[in-house]
Amino acid sequence: MDFDPDKEGKEGQILCYIHDPDEVIYAAAGLSEFVDEILQTLD
Repeated sequence: MDFDPDKEGKEGQILCYIHDPDEVIYAAAGLSEFVDEILQTLD
């Protein structure tokens, strides 16, 4: 959960950090959206 986003981000957004190679992937606008997306994939 991102509490200090850059200009293009939004506080509370969910990011996925991949170490090798270094990469950051935007996952969701917030925790609720992230959980909703997980639940939708389980249906």
